[in-house]
Amino acid sequence: MPNWCDTCYKCVGDPKEVRSLHKVLKYMNKRKTSILKNGFGKMWLGNLVHKLGGNWEELRCRGEIIDYYLDGNVLTINQNTAWCEQEGVREIIQKAYPSIKVYYMEQESGCGVFTTNDTSGAYSPERYFLETNEDWEYFETIEQVAEYVSTKILNCKVEADVNAICQALDDYVEEHENENPDIFYSFHEFTIYEG
Repeated sequence: MPNWCDTCYKCVGDPKEVRSLHKVLKYMNKRKTSILKNGFGKMWLGNLVHKLGGNWEELRCRGEIIDYYLDGNVLTINQNTAWCEQEGVREIIQKAYPSIKVYYMEQESGCGVFTTNDTSGAYSPERYFLETNEDWEYFETIEQVAEYVSTKILNCKVEADVNAICQALDDYVEEHENENPDIFYSFHEFTIYEG
């Protein structure tokens, strides 16, 4: 059984190609049955790969589209995938629609996978993720994280540094775990990949 990864694609390019990809997703979603037999259903990633002319048996397609929407010229495709982003799906979209660049953000807490290829932060500006036993928060800057941790959790100032924040949260958990056995903090910085 895999750990499930939240993967988000932001597809940006020529408006005609973006709309064409959106139509493919609408076609898949409106069908009564899946294009190909699979264990995920009609929004399986392999169906998309097949519809775009790729071979799902040669690419990792373990996952499904959970929702999608078009906002202006940006098509967002949210997926639930096994372990990590299924990069072959991104590659087949870009091959089928040469003007489209697919920016992705993936997060899988179990193995600490937090990555994006949005180097500028234009489509996925979040660079830090903090999970607690009650909630989760995204942040664009380390200073925002330090401010949040300082005021909402620790009630004392913490340095705007990844290691300092991790250490402060670990220390806080150790000091308070007897009075609150469910206390939990998991802090991650997104790794940024070119391409």
